[in-house]
Amino acid sequence: MVISKQWGCQPALEFLRQERWTIPLAAREIGVSEWHLKNVVYGRTRPKEQVKIGLSRLVGRPVTDLFTADVLAKPYDPSKNPWKPVRS
Repeated sequence: MVISKQWGCQPALEFLRQERWTIPLAAREIGVSEWHLKNVVYGRTRPKEQVKIGLSRLVGRPVTDLFTADVLAKPYDPSKNPWKPVRS
């Protein structure tokens, strides 16, 4: 199954690169999975609140600079995760 880049690459990816952060190191630093951070910066899923706050602190930019308005329009919803079933 191929998952499209629903929102496209996010500005956060460029800011991480400018500050010389790799996705694995940034994910570890902010306390989220590498998988989630990668999907967020490549526009496949919306960021968890922890990612928004953590990336903002990590690169010294406001959340609105890191993500497009479409991505920030709604909060992260784990039930929309195409890779893992939601357990009730």
